[in-house]
Amino acid sequence: MKVAVVAVTRQGAELGLKVAGVIRAAGHQATVLTAPDLAGKLCGTDAFEGTLGNAAGVLFSRYRALVMIMALGIAVRVIAPHVRDKATDPAVVVLDEGGNFAVSVLSGHLGGANDLARLIAAGIGCTAVITTATDVRGVPAVDVLARDLKLAPDPPGAVKKVNAALARGERVVIFTEYELPRIQTGPLEVRPWNEAGEADGGWRILVTGREPVAAGERDLLLRPRNLAVGVGCKRGKSCAEIVGEVKRTLEAAGRSPLCVMAVATVGARACEEGMAEAARELGSTLVGFAPAELNAAVERYGLQKSGRAMDMMGVGGVCEPAAMLACRRGSLLVPKRKGDGITVAVAEEESAWWESDPGRPT
Repeated sequence: MKVAVVAVTRQGAELGLKVAGVIRAAGHQATVLTAPDLAGKLCGTDAFEGTLGNAAGVLFSRYRALVMIMALGIAVRVIAPHVRDKATDPAVVVLDEGGNFAVSVLSGHLGGANDLARLIAAGIGCTAVITTATDVRGVPAVDVLARDLKLAPDPPGAVKKVNAALARGERVVIFTEYELPRIQTGPLEVRPWNEAGEADGGWRILVTGREPVAAGERDLLLRPRNLAVGVGCKRGKSCAEIVGEVKRTLEAAGRSPLCVMAVATVGARACEEGMAEAARELGSTLVGFAPAELNAAVERYGLQKSGRAMDMMGVGGVCEPAAMLACRRGSLLVPKRKGDGITVAVAEEESAWWESDPGRPT
């Protein structure tokens, strides 16, 4: 995680250097930023651009977390114009200059501000201030569970309702069709998928990639990010064309597009804007493979060779081997499906998808 530690006084900047050390020791990146007239006087600090108010928008877009060492009221006024939603806002933690309290202010669960406040508190010996309802009651938050296991909430708005139910002490049952790691579920009860009809009208969390799923008002679907979509196409295909063919393929397979973790193709196509936009629209990583890698995968997995692809690009196939290569250990879920100048195949990750780092970014 990329973190900006922001201070406006010398005392705050000195504390910021200490905080940055704690953050770096935990494996994150940390930059200490302070006022332009102060930055040159303290080794290890850089200046933020212009006034703090003007710099806040830039910091929101460049960093996944902000640690603001200043009065809480100042921090709130500075960030207020830039707050959008919990899915995109960076985590914000505010420290007083005396280093007494680390207050989680924004994106406590999904952005990780609660965890960051606890990390800082443990590192410098201060008190972490956490006010989110589930944390106060000592119960797990669904969005944290989803973040840690790379599960996509569907619909996102249902997370708030289930978290509220947990905070009220109501019963919530997780029904999963996958074997999940041992997790600290607290009052959450984890049960196998074949018992999903036995929730007695209570709150349900359904961990499934199936589509469609009969879900009610008290249900939240969590989609595993465990599908790699291989795409082969003619030069110049648009984002709309590629995404449309991918979604039709997934619909035919009965799988949700929210399960796509990677869009994979031959390196020459990964450089095209239509493919890059398609990966972004699907919320997934784009990976490209060299012809030699694709040819080796065709042989390794016993995939059917394409004479046309060999003649045009020097590869025995694109979509099937690309999909398989984008998994750490996968199986071919959907063989090559032909569309209008686009072929699509889908591979399913069989290993722990929440730990995998599929393919290589282009």
